[in-house]
Amino acid sequence: MNKSSEFNRRSFVRKSASALAGLSLATSFPAWAWKRKPKKPLNILFLMCDQYRPDALSAYGDINAITPTLDRLAASGISLRQSYCQCPVSVASRNSFLNGCYTHSNGVISNAYSGNRDMLSYTQVLRKHGYTTACFGKLHTPGREDLDWDIYVEGNEKPVGAKKAGGVRLSGTANLKSDPAIGAPDPYPMTDTMEWHAKENTIKFMREHTDSPWFIQCSFLKPHAPYQPPQEYWDKIDPSKLIIPEIPENDLDDCDPRYLEILKGRGMENMTREQILAGMQGYYGSIAFSDAMFKEVLDELERLDMRDNTLVVFTADHGEMLNDHGLWTKFVFFDSSVRVPLIMSLPGVIPAGSESTALVELIDLFPTFTELTGYETPDTVEGKSLIPLITGKTETHKTVVYSEFPLPRKNVGGGEFYATMMMFDGRYKLIDNGPDSFPELYDHVEDSGEFNNIADDPSQAERVKSMLDELREWHRKNAVKNQPTVAQLRRNRELNKE
Repeated sequence: MNKSSEFNRRSFVRKSASALAGLSLATSFPAWAWKRKPKKPLNILFLMCDQYRPDALSAYGDINAITPTLDRLAASGISLRQSYCQCPVSVASRNSFLNGCYTHSNGVISNAYSGNRDMLSYTQVLRKHGYTTACFGKLHTPGREDLDWDIYVEGNEKPVGAKKAGGVRLSGTANLKSDPAIGAPDPYPMTDTMEWHAKENTIKFMREHTDSPWFIQCSFLKPHAPYQPPQEYWDKIDPSKLIIPEIPENDLDDCDPRYLEILKGRGMENMTREQILAGMQGYYGSIAFSDAMFKEVLDELERLDMRDNTLVVFTADHGEMLNDHGLWTKFVFFDSSVRVPLIMSLPGVIPAGSESTALVELIDLFPTFTELTGYETPDTVEGKSLIPLITGKTETHKTVVYSEFPLPRKNVGGGEFYATMMMFDGRYKLIDNGPDSFPELYDHVEDSGEFNNIADDPSQAERVKSMLDELREWHRKNAVKNQPTVAQLRRNRELNKE
């Protein structure tokens, strides 16, 4: 979908003027601005992948990851190594950090639900103050595109070009009940991928907007399934060097039964070694391809002499299990699924080569963007600005982080949000699996791999009760009704046409 800037600005003003009326310029020169030269409005380049593992950078020690571009970005800024998404699924996570609030506070609880048009976004705030906002690639905030973006060009999530002879196209769900494999080379041309088009459109936009402030989201589908990188990037990964994660026997016996249901529902409970290696090869090949596309974007940013005046952020909406605990994709609260990479770089403001293990949530991006650009943060935002942390003024940020996901078969559009939930205090992670299942508690000091659920240990009884009470009270706070599902909105539109 390609929307003209003029049309979107008229639509934006008409639909959002009342909500934005109370926002104003906080200060023309934020307290940190003296460090930046020259002093002109800040650009923001938001690089994003879908389903990217939290530690999948060679700079972080992942020997399978070919990530020279992201390694270079990390060396130029700060790596926030304990950053957590607010829901381990795309639509809910993306709406959450776009609005700066938890999923129970905006009603967008999973991929089936539409965006909440009554919630402000950071791009709406920036548009009000003259920024041009553009999203190239995957967006996944259905129903509110016109509110947030002057320009939105998705590109080809499903290729339209000619498929190579003998090639196979896998589904985007990593499902052995429907797919012959988990990973394979992409049978379509590299220039037909969403990543290629997003990169090209981002570069074109930057060349055409050198004199006015902008916010660009350059957003890739990869390394999300299907794990199918272009052939040359598939070939960069040597499967003989990949190390399959070791899994204790009966590892999931002390976990919520839904974990095994996810595996069995996709026919992945008895994967062969070859199938696992193919999935890992496809995943890491997709990471290498994404990194190469980001390189072209960042190289062009430097060539245009805009690097010193641009905040560059890299993150993902959620992680990827990649056979940790025998699981694939996301939906669970193990760190591989719910923790995400987060790198922020701004020359002269963020110390280069710094790293933090402070607890961070993706909803903290909203107030960080508004404060860095000098604008007020709406009262609806539940995140906390990262500026003191990323500028080295403090080493701590939050005492606890949260995430939530719908309980299976419990939720409907317009109804109450029945959730399975997580809280993590830096050592103990508690998972509330709802009233019909048992909780999980993991001690990251003794068990960083999250293999041993100690919730039924008598010595932990008081901790479990206290954390459960706190977690359930957090979920009740600011809770709203679930948004309508996309299917409901579609049916309503069809009825209105009749």
